[in-house]
Amino acid sequence: MKLKSLFLFGIAALASATSVHAEGGMFEGALPENWNADVVAAVKYTRMQFNNWQEDGTSMYTWLVTYNADVQGKWSVANWRNLVDLQLGQTWTDGLGKRKSVDKIFWESTLDFNMTEMFKPYIGARYETQFMKGYKYSEDEETGEEIKTAVSCFMDPAYLTQMVGIAFIPNDNFSQRVAFANRMTISHGYGYADDPDTEDEIEEVKDEPGMETITEFKYALSDIVNFKTRLWTFTNFKGKDEIDAKWENLLSVLIAPLIELQVGVDMVYDKDQDVDVQYKNMVLFGITWRWF
Repeated sequence: MKLKSLFLFGIAALASATSVHAEGGMFEGALPENWNADVVAAVKYTRMQFNNWQEDGTSMYTWLVTYNADVQGKWSVANWRNLVDLQLGQTWTDGLGKRKSVDKIFWESTLDFNMTEMFKPYIGARYETQFMKGYKYSEDEETGEEIKTAVSCFMDPAYLTQMVGIAFIPNDNFSQRVAFANRMTISHGYGYADDPDTEDEIEEVKDEPGMETITEFKYALSDIVNFKTRLWTFTNFKGKDEIDAKWENLLSVLIAPLIELQVGVDMVYDKDQDVDVQYKNMVLFGITWRWF
């Protein structure tokens, strides 16, 4: 555990030393004039160690690495936008062991055609999966020992979505997209793409044609406080009960140079994963550095 601590502190120190030499971002000015980018990376680490501590306390550590990029090129005919969101984190608690806290690979690419100033036809694609294996934990009724069962891994499940639609973009802070979309689920081992109605065959790929909407809003309350929200919904053409949704909210506060506080609230509904709404909130504090 000490080696991991030193390794993570080393990453943070190296990142800080690199970004100190850049004003506004490590690579500010490197992009052509028709390109703009909002790229932020962060390392966050917390550690509590108790040894013969008479007051209440549990040894634990948690680490989190994130990379978030919004890069857009603009031309007279079309605008090309790429969104990348990479997150990986883990928590260790004495007596409980390791648990994933966050694990996300997200890439979305859209091409908006400048037919009018605010209404833009577009095409796009999105890819979503995870880095590490995910587990479900239970307890053996006889021995009381923990049972660790793998339920997901890299590329299982993976989601690939293709869309064609129209976007309403009145300004740089708000956009509303509506599109015909085909959402493909890829699952070779854990059954996320399997059709329960076909008993003799286990499907590894599932196509779901439907409609999707994406609502995005971002606002800078001041030079140090930023808020952004994204609401995504997908409706399968099979019926009104075939709806998936994800609502992500993030408030970022720059406490000091390279030090940022983030407060996030996410809500997810995916019938294939759970019939109830999934909810996550997080408060993160750590080293953050801007690339652009």
